[in-house]
Amino acid sequence: MNAPAQLAALAVFSSLAMNLLLHCGLGMRDAVREEDASLVFLQAGMVFVSVFFLWAVFSYIPFLGFFAYLLLFPLSALVYAGLERLLLQFLLKRENAGTQAAGFSGGICAAALFLTLHLASGFQEALVLSLGFAFGVLFSRLILAEIRRRSRLEAVPRFLRGSPLTLISMGLLSLIFSSAALIFYRAIGG
Repeated sequence: MNAPAQLAALAVFSSLAMNLLLHCGLGMRDAVREEDASLVFLQAGMVFVSVFFLWAVFSYIPFLGFFAYLLLFPLSALVYAGLERLLLQFLLKRENAGTQAAGFSGGICAAALFLTLHLASGFQEALVLSLGFAFGVLFSRLILAEIRRRSRLEAVPRFLRGSPLTLISMGLLSLIFSSAALIFYRAIGG
């Protein structure tokens, strides 16, 4: 497979893998909660910056060895929480801009960072994977927002309204994304 096609397959794989991670439980609380649409784009950007920055840190500090795996989650949560605080509180001037989703996004960033560290052999591949993971977050959040919007407009049984419908939708989407991610993982030679 030529280099541009492999990079495209890598981008699609990372996007699908991020959707799979989101749907399989790394952040059900945050994914179910309704939020401002502008924050969805901001979250995707913060995931990109966190994963790419931490990939550079972990790639150029080789002496950590096995301890790097122990630092994946805490550093991911710390970097994401710092970005969230910086962007929401200081740049956008939001008063209630705590680190509400730092645990969720720390888990997402840690999983994305783990995959990036193992799949990326260089700067370009890490950049593509980070962008793919960010688009995966954005894509899944937009799908869930549309499901919520449509469920308010259409006749949905009372016991399925709200969180149950979102969780069922996430489960069904995870089946689709896991199959597609596996296909693209095989395409990149994994």
